[in-house]
Amino acid sequence: MILATVIDWEALGDVVLYSVVAGIGVPAIYALAVLGAARSTEKGRGGGLPATAYALLSLLGGAACLAAIGFAVYLMTQK
Repeated sequence: MILATVIDWEALGDVVLYSVVAGIGVPAIYALAVLGAARSTEKGRGGGLPATAYALLSLLGGAACLAAIGFAVYLMTQK
């Protein structure tokens, strides 16, 4: 079959896998950052984690998102 010789199926599978991981992983990390930011500013929390833990979650989530963006830009400039 001609498609088997034209298409590099392993590379295509890698692209699909990395796209799914990036498409689900980065928004999930960003959602944690938003959750941490929202919960750290709530006044009337009854129990649960302290505000500093939520603020730390927000900072770590934001830093992870920025790192993912920086890594993507690095990868695009290397190809």
